[in-house]
Amino acid sequence: MIHRRAVLVLAMMLFSCVSSVAYGQDLAALKASFNTEIDALNRRDLNATLAPVHDKMVLFGIFSPFPIEGKEGFQQAVQEYFDDYERAIFRPIDPEFKIIGTTGVAWGNFRIAVKLKNGPAKYFDGRYLFTYAQSDGKWVIISMHYSLLQPLVG
Repeated sequence: MIHRRAVLVLAMMLFSCVSSVAYGQDLAALKASFNTEIDALNRRDLNATLAPVHDKMVLFGIFSPFPIEGKEGFQQAVQEYFDDYERAIFRPIDPEFKIIGTTGVAWGNFRIAVKLKNGPAKYFDGRYLFTYAQSDGKWVIISMHYSLLQPLVG
């Protein structure tokens, strides 16, 4: 009886170690996907920005009060963003990541520095939330949400 329990405990420990390694690999891949997306936006690379986005994604952003649905809508929004700004640099602040099953989440605060064409540079602080799903072993973005942080008034 003691032998059976020892084997069971050993099997559980082994499964836990294997699961931890797999989780660590998935987490590293999720972080890499997020960093690649941010780098593509900052480089103004439309194709690279669109690559990890699911065809049915949803974007809630700071430049439109309405949700943007689908990869084509996202493409149009990103192109308008690139067209409106001479330069825009998005910097995540203390990004956090979590995986739950086949869903990944990246969230945190950001600072964005933008330079309008024919205008001054401006800085905004906000928060973001990206939701990912695993598809064919890759993390694809299924939703993005950006909101600005504004000081409380009154």
